[in-house]
Amino acid sequence: MTSFNFEIGQCVQLRRRHWLIEEVETNDFGPVSLELRCLDDDATGQKQIVLPASEVSIELVDDLLWHQLGSNVPTDPKGYTAYLQSLQWNTASASDNNLFQAPFRAGIEISPYQLVPLAKALDLPRVNLLIADDVGLGKTIEAGLVLREMLLRKRADFFIVAAPAAMTLQWKEELSSKFGLNAQIADAEFFAEMRAERGFGYNPWRATSAYIISHSLLRDETYTVGLKAILGDPRPRSMLILDEAHHAAPAHSQAYATDSQLTFAVRELSKKFEHRLFLTATPHNGHSNSFSALLEMLDPQRFTRGIPVTQDQHDAIMVRRLKSDLRELSDTPFPIRRIENIELDDTPTIAPELTLFESLMDFGDLADRKGGYSFVRLQQRLLSSVFAFHSTLNAEIGKMPDGEVRNAASALATAAKSQAFKGDAKSRSLAAWIRENMGSQNSWNQRRLIIFSEYRDTLDWLRKQLLEELSLSPDDDRIAEFHGSTQPNERERIKARFNADPDQEPLRILLCTDAAREGINLQHRCYDLFHFDLPWNPSRLEQRNGRIDRRLQPAPEIFCRYFTYKNRSSDRILQALFKKTERINSELGEVGRVIESEIEDRFKDGITRGNMSKLREDLNSERYLEVQRQVEERQLSSDRATRLKKLETELTSIDRRLQLSRASKDVAPRSLQTVFLNALAKIGASVPSDQVDDAGDVDIIELDPDSEGFSNADWTPVFDQLRTRPRNKDETLAEYRSNAPLKKVSFSPAKDGDRLRSDVEHLHLEHRLVKRLLSQFEAQGFRSRLERTAVLNAPVSRSRLVLLVRLTLYSKGANRLHSEVIPVAATVNADDVTPLKSEGQTAAQAYKELQGAIADASQPRPEICDIYRRRASQDALALRGIAEDRARENEAKVRDDLRGIGEKQAESLRKLLQEQFDRILKQQGEVQKFFDFSAEEKKQRELDQMYWATRLEALEAEIETEPEMVRQKHEISARRVEPVGLIYLLPEDRT
Repeated sequence: MTSFNFEIGQCVQLRRRHWLIEEVETNDFGPVSLELRCLDDDATGQKQIVLPASEVSIELVDDLLWHQLGSNVPTDPKGYTAYLQSLQWNTASASDNNLFQAPFRAGIEISPYQLVPLAKALDLPRVNLLIADDVGLGKTIEAGLVLREMLLRKRADFFIVAAPAAMTLQWKEELSSKFGLNAQIADAEFFAEMRAERGFGYNPWRATSAYIISHSLLRDETYTVGLKAILGDPRPRSMLILDEAHHAAPAHSQAYATDSQLTFAVRELSKKFEHRLFLTATPHNGHSNSFSALLEMLDPQRFTRGIPVTQDQHDAIMVRRLKSDLRELSDTPFPIRRIENIELDDTPTIAPELTLFESLMDFGDLADRKGGYSFVRLQQRLLSSVFAFHSTLNAEIGKMPDGEVRNAASALATAAKSQAFKGDAKSRSLAAWIRENMGSQNSWNQRRLIIFSEYRDTLDWLRKQLLEELSLSPDDDRIAEFHGSTQPNERERIKARFNADPDQEPLRILLCTDAAREGINLQHRCYDLFHFDLPWNPSRLEQRNGRIDRRLQPAPEIFCRYFTYKNRSSDRILQALFKKTERINSELGEVGRVIESEIEDRFKDGITRGNMSKLREDLNSERYLEVQRQVEERQLSSDRATRLKKLETELTSIDRRLQLSRASKDVAPRSLQTVFLNALAKIGASVPSDQVDDAGDVDIIELDPDSEGFSNADWTPVFDQLRTRPRNKDETLAEYRSNAPLKKVSFSPAKDGDRLRSDVEHLHLEHRLVKRLLSQFEAQGFRSRLERTAVLNAPVSRSRLVLLVRLTLYSKGANRLHSEVIPVAATVNADDVTPLKSEGQTAAQAYKELQGAIADASQPRPEICDIYRRRASQDALALRGIAEDRARENEAKVRDDLRGIGEKQAESLRKLLQEQFDRILKQQGEVQKFFDFSAEEKKQRELDQMYWATRLEALEAEIETEPEMVRQKHEISARRVEPVGLIYLLPEDRT
C-alpha cells in the first residue's frame, strides 16, 4: 500500500466512501491507526478506526481532486449553471445566528410571525422551546422550521416526534411534503416488521434517524426501552418534539398536581435528548407546580418542578401569540369567525325531543332518590339525538336492578322508541340549510360542510336522515363519516378527498365525532361548520372550530353554527356556555384548564330543575370565572397593550432578519425550476412544453413517471409520495398506483384564487424528488455525470479563468459548522495564468457575477475545449496557494464568529444554572404548608422536595461541565479546502 503522511483534517477515500481524519495515532515508524468520520450524506458522522497498513486501498482525496480537473468531457453552459447554483444552495453555516436558512428550503408560504420561534431557538444554547401559539397558527410548521434549521446547522441529526395517535400520519405528511424529512412512524406494525426482517434481537430504533411515535406507545416501556438504549444520557444532536405537550403535565386536582403515566414517561425520556420542542395551545392548567414540572421536562437546566416560575423565566423559552393580536398587527390573512345560533322557534312543546327531556329530568329525580343513579350520560345523549339516547338507555336498562328505577327507565325507552328512527327539528333544519346553500339530489355547488357530534350513534342516524331528506342513495359519496374507529390511512384519504378540488371530488358533507377535533386540517375548501350537539367541555368546542379557523383558510369569514330549541329550557344554558367560551377564547386564545375544570364541575350533575337557574346565571354573569380568567392571563402573558407592543417589536425585528436572509440565502423558485428541468433532461426525462402550464402566475408541471429516465425501480417510491392520497391497507400497490393519480408540481404555491391547489405539489430544495435529481450536480456527482471543468464563450474582452474552492469547517464528529464557495479569478495567458485582485468584492458578489456570465455563454468547438482541458490541472494548481490564503482569511473570521457564539451561549447557560441553583436553595428554606392536601398530593410534594436535594448536587457539577460542552460544540477541529469548479471564459471571437 502507498505510504502517505496522514494529517488531521485530510479527506481520504476508503471502502467506497469519503472520510475525514479526526485523529492520527503514530509511533516512530509512522501512522498506526486513523480515527475517521464519514462525510457521505447517507452516513454522515459515522465513526471508523482503521489501520492504514491493513487496508487494500486508501487514497488522499484532496490532492487527487486537483489533478483530476479537466479529465472528462466539458460541460454545457446550462449544466454548469445548474451545478454552480446547486453548489451555492448546498452551503450552510452555523457562524451567524441572525441568518435564517430553513425558510428558503421548505415548501411553505413564509409568514414572518412563524419565524419568531426559529429566531428564539437560534439564540438558545440548547433548543429547549415551548411553542404555545393559539389554535390554527401553524405550530407544526414552526416546529418544522426549527428542526430543519438545526439539521442544516448540524446541531441535530436524530429526532423523535411524539404526538396523539390520530396525528401521527399528519405529522409524517407535513414533514415529508413541506420539509423533505422522511420520518418513520414507530408503531406496533413497524416493530413487528423490523424484527421479522432482522431478528428479534434487533433494535428497531437503529433503523433510521427520524421517527414519529404516539403518546400511547410512548408510555409503553416495551416500545421505548430500545430508544433509551441508543440515546444515552443524553445523545448529542438529538431532538424531541412533543406535540400536545399539555397531556404530559402532571394532572391537577384541588391543591397540588400529581404525576400521570405520561408525565413519568416524558420526564424519563426527555432528559436523554439534547434539544426539545414542546407544542401546545394550552400550556398552563392553572397549577403553578404542574406548569413548572412541564417546563422542567422541557429545560431541566432552567426549571425545577415545584419551584415557582416567573413570567420573565418562561418568556425566555416560550412563544405565544393569539390570532386576534396577529390579525391586528400583521398582514397574514386570518378569517373572521362568525357564530350563528339557529333557534328552532317553531317546535311545539309536545315534540318528542322536548317531552323526553322533561321525562328524563323526572327520571333523574327518581334515580337520585332511589340510590344515586346518575342520568348525566343519558342527558348528554338526548341533547344530541333521540336515537343516541334510545340506544344508550337500552344498554343501561340491562345493568339496572329490578325495581322502580328500572321500570321508569323501561317506560322512558318505550316512549323514545317511536321517535328514535325518525328525523327531528334539528336534522330537518340542517337538511333545509344544505338544500338552500349547497344542493340536493344531483345538483350541488362547490360548498363543503363539516358537522360535529359527540356520538357515533348520532352520526349514523344523521347520515340516514340526510340521505333521505336530500334524496340521495345509501352509497352516495357526497357524505362521509370520520370517527374514532376510522383507520389512520382512511383518515388521510378522507382529508385528501375533503380538501380536493370539488370539480374532481364529489364529497361535500363530512360527519365527524370529536375524534376529528385534533390533527386534521380541513380549512382549504370549507368555511361552514355545524355543531349538531354542544359538548359540555369548552376546549372541545374550540378545537372543533379550529378545524376551519386556521392559517391558510382562504375564505375571509368562517361560520360556526349550532342549534337551540326555543321551547327547551336546557338550551338557554348551552347557549350561554357557547357565548362564554367564545369570549374567553377571543381574549386568551384558549380556554384555560382551570376555567375548563370549573365549568365541567358545574355540569357534573347534569342540567336539573334544581340547578338550572344557577347554571344559567353563572354563565351569563360577567363576574363568573373572571378572577380565574385574569389569573391565567397573568400567568402566561402581560396585559394586552404590553403584549401587542412586544409582538410588534418582534415582527419588525423578524422582518428585517428575513430580508437580510433572503438576500443571502434565498433559493429563487424560477432558478430552482430551471435547474430541475435541466436535471430531468440529463437523465432522459425531459418535460415537453405541452406538459408545462404557464398560463398563470406559477408554472404547473406534469411529470411522466413512465419516461425512460425514470425506468429505474428506485424512482417508484419517490413518485408514490407524489400521489393524491395515501395507500389503503386493503389495496395492492398496483391498484394504488392505478387509482391514485400523481399530483402535478410547481416551485411556488399553486393557488386557485386564494385557495391552495391540493392537486399540485409544492417542490422545494429539500423535497425528495428535487434532492434526488440535483444529486447529479453535487461535487461528488462528477464521477459519473458532470465535469467540474467548463470551457465557455462569454461576453468578455480577455480570456479569464475562475477557480472555485469550497471551504468546509468541522467540529468534532465531522459535524459541518460552515461551508462556502470561494472564487479566485485569473487572466489566461498562452502558457500560464495571472491572478486578478478581488477589488474589494465579496466572494458572494464575484460568484453572482460569474453565474451571470455563464448564463449568457455558449460552448466552443471541441478542439478548443481540448486545449484548455489539457492545461486545467496545471492552471488550477497555480492558483491553489491564493485559494488557500483566501480560505484561511475567511476561516479566521468564521472561527471568531463561532467562538463568540460559543462563549455567549456558554455564559448564558452558566448564568441560568446558577440562578436555578439559588432558587432551589431559597425554596428549601421556606416553610412548607400541606393544608388541604390529599394523601396523594402530599406524597407528590414530598417527592418533589426530596428531588430538590438531588437536583442541587447535579447542578453543582453542571455549572462546571455544561457550559464547556456548549463551548466545545462551536470549536473547529478540522477543515477542508477542495477544488469544486474551474471555468474558462473565452472571448466570443475565439471560436
